[in-house]
Amino acid sequence: MQETLSSAESTELVRLWRRRQTLSSHDMGTMYRIVGDALVACNPPELQVLGEGRQELVAQFIYVKVLRLDADPDEADERASHSAPSSAFALCAYFRRYLIDCTRASSFRRKLSIGDQVTEAQLEDAIGSSDDHEGCLAEHGLSPGAVQQAARAFIAGLPEPERILLCEGFGKEAEGGLSGIASRHAIASYHYRAGRLGLVHKREGLTADYAKTRLGGWIQQTLGIAIEPDNMAAILQVFKILGAEASYA
Repeated sequence: MQETLSSAESTELVRLWRRRQTLSSHDMGTMYRIVGDALVACNPPELQVLGEGRQELVAQFIYVKVLRLDADPDEADERASHSAPSSAFALCAYFRRYLIDCTRASSFRRKLSIGDQVTEAQLEDAIGSSDDHEGCLAEHGLSPGAVQQAARAFIAGLPEPERILLCEGFGKEAEGGLSGIASRHAIASYHYRAGRLGLVHKREGLTADYAKTRLGGWIQQTLGIAIEPDNMAAILQVFKILGAEASYA
C-alpha cells in the first residue's frame, strides 16, 4: 500500500518532473520531499533481495532517476512531458523498476556514504606509500599542503548542517550513520543535504555526475582534478586529507 498524493502535490510533482534538469535547489528539495513521502509505504520485494538500507536506496533512486543528476543538463528529456508520474502508485512502479535494474546489473555494489568507504585502511591499500600520495597529487599541480589548505576553506564555507554531516560522518564510523548524526543535531532533510554535498554515492567509483555535488565541484573546479576513473588515486588522496581536516574542524 502506497502513501497517496494530494491533488496539489500531484500537480506540483508533474510540473517539477517536466523541468527536472533545470530545477533550482529549492525545487529539488520540494521534489525530493514529495517523492520521498510518496515512497514511505512502498516496499517492493526487491528491497529484501538487495539487502540494502531502504533510505539509501530511495535516496539513490531520487538522485539518479528522479532528479537525473547523472544526465547531461544540455540534453533535453524528450519523454518528460509524456512520462511524468502523478501518483504514489506510479512512483512506486518507477522505484521498483530501478531496484530490478540494480539486481540485474553485474556492477551493482553496496551503496554507502563516501565517508564510510574512504577509510584509512582502504586509502592506504588503494593509494600506497606516502611518496605515491605526493606523486599522484603532483600530477595535477598540487601538494598535500595545498590540498589541506583548500580543504579547510571548503569546510569553513559549508552551511552549518552540511558542515556537521561532513565533520561527523566523513571517514569515520559515526554512531547511527548519517541518520544518527541528523537525529543528534536535528538536521532536517539530511538525505537531501548529504546527497547534494556528495556523501551518498556508489561504492564502485565516481562517475562524471559526481561533479554536480558540492564535493565533486570542489574537487574538479577548485583543485582541478577531473572526476574520471584515471584520477581515482588523486581523488582518494584528497578524500583522505579532507577526512583528516574534517576530524579536527
